[in-house]
Amino acid sequence: MTRSTFERAGADWKRFVVEHGHRASAHDLAFILQRPVEEISRLRATGACSKAAGRKKLAALFQLWHGREPEESDWQPPRKVRCGEYEWQAPELALLASLVGRLGKAEIAQTLTARLQLLTNDPAACRSAGAVQNAISRIGMQSADVVGGITTADAGKEIGSLAIVNQAIHKGDLRPMRVGRRWVIPHDAWTAWKGRRVFPPGGYVPLATLKKQLSIRSDKLSEFARMGHVPTAIRCNPYGTGLPSTQFGTWYIAPDVAKRLIANRHAGRPMPWHGKPIGDNLRATYRLWQSRQHPMSCKTCAEIWGQGGAPRTFEEYAERYPPIAHGAKRHLTLPWNPGLPVAEVAQKAGCSVAQVRRAIENGTLSATTQRRATFITRTDATRWIGRGSPAGDTQKSWISLETAQQRYLFTGRDLKAFIASGALKSKTGTHGAMRGTVYVSKAQCAKLREEIGFTEQEAARRAKITVPQLREALPVVNWRGTGAIPLATVQAVIKRLQSNPGYTIAETATLIGQDADWVEDRIKDGTVRPLRTKHDHARLYLSEPMIRRLRAAVITPRVQTEPEAGWLRLGEAALEAGVTTATIIKWAAAGELARTRGPNGWRYAHDAVRARAQTYWRTSRFHRATPPEWLRTATAS
Repeated sequence: MTRSTFERAGADWKRFVVEHGHRASAHDLAFILQRPVEEISRLRATGACSKAAGRKKLAALFQLWHGREPEESDWQPPRKVRCGEYEWQAPELALLASLVGRLGKAEIAQTLTARLQLLTNDPAACRSAGAVQNAISRIGMQSADVVGGITTADAGKEIGSLAIVNQAIHKGDLRPMRVGRRWVIPHDAWTAWKGRRVFPPGGYVPLATLKKQLSIRSDKLSEFARMGHVPTAIRCNPYGTGLPSTQFGTWYIAPDVAKRLIANRHAGRPMPWHGKPIGDNLRATYRLWQSRQHPMSCKTCAEIWGQGGAPRTFEEYAERYPPIAHGAKRHLTLPWNPGLPVAEVAQKAGCSVAQVRRAIENGTLSATTQRRATFITRTDATRWIGRGSPAGDTQKSWISLETAQQRYLFTGRDLKAFIASGALKSKTGTHGAMRGTVYVSKAQCAKLREEIGFTEQEAARRAKITVPQLREALPVVNWRGTGAIPLATVQAVIKRLQSNPGYTIAETATLIGQDADWVEDRIKDGTVRPLRTKHDHARLYLSEPMIRRLRAAVITPRVQTEPEAGWLRLGEAALEAGVTTATIIKWAAAGELARTRGPNGWRYAHDAVRARAQTYWRTSRFHRATPPEWLRTATAS
């Protein structure tokens, strides 16, 4: 019955209570009918209310009385149901549902508290975060629900990597909004971002999966790919692969290229990025070089950079630095140290300062001048002290130009150029046979030759061999194969050529007057033992003591007879007894095993080996060791 019906019937509020007031809230009826609560309660106490209507809440009662849905202003202020707690009404629950997913629980609680205090005019009225959580659960929602977007955690689960989502947020590709403690990405922005992801072509493999097979533990592979040193490498931004990604994306390469890289790595061939400059390393060394840059007076730096001088910009440094030798690179980044002063060198050498200065003047000791002070490098000082601290005044410290040409393979023109430039000290003899002869410092000649090195032709001439022979000998002395050949390498080649590594089998046969087969038989029967050179394992040779043994064998050959049947070789005896060869030798040396010498080693009696093995296995403490088959069969029977 609508309100108009009741108005035509004289607005009989009592009839309304009788028809719809059973189990309804007396306060709700009093608020709608504008009657006192006591009057409503007395009427319901008479038992006249119809029980068929069931229990109705305020919204249903309001619609029956007024004929329309109640608006928010039609609701009565919330009533306090217990100490400090107010009832939840439909408008408040609707507001709560609209805030879930847009605000966090704390912000929702603040909003509802302000509304409740305004409606109840109670400054102490409050909606706590716990009460909000309970109300959210009662209306069938969850505090984790978000509206209009997706949380970053759910986004990470969708693409298989939360790190990729966080990297996109950090770079500004995704702009999330804050909902409570969660970051929420709008659906439109999330869909657009996924559409920009780049997927690899079919069959391409992730470059990171080759790290173990290429023996690379760092993250340099992605850096090599970013610099273009990895063929067919493309940077992709896929999702759902389950593989880790970086801020630079995930690199993929063609499968045939991946197989070729692995094969080259296993074969020891160079990788595409070997010898290529790396930007990060160049920037690090550039900063270190700038902080430790040596003064203009450093001759070594001047020689390294050449006529162009030191680089002025990073671009120029990146172009000129990579081709420099490793030792020169190390010098450029070393802390500046001009060396030891003269007084300290004299103290270390245990001589006078005047002797050090004479050595410098005569060229025996190299020195540099920095701000009117003389310094000697630690290396030069150590070498000078090791040579006995010569002052360079004696004849041993000077050699003639002819001797310098012969000993150090300089031409006369080279020596005169060194003297004219001041790189080589010289003096002219004034007494006797030395009168008019030009002498140069032997120490300086040796240092110049060590610094300049040799060409292949000069080194071959110095070693008195041909250039092809020199090329075969250089790898044996561990030469790097780049640049000029240093004096020490040439000396090592000469020493190797002059050394006597012994005699080959053919040379030995010719030397003792026998054929090669006879020498090989003596090797087999143990008369002599051949050796192998370290640099050529395929070459067998016999030393002088072995040659003497062979000569003795020619004069008095050793008579060796083949043992009769029932004798075992060392390996056969070890297998028969189920022990090691060392154990067999130990038993024989202790007299526990009979043996006799054969043509090529000892022979052991078969019966004696079995008898000793039976004794051994009865007292063996190694429970997991396996006895020989014949012994296990005999024990089982």
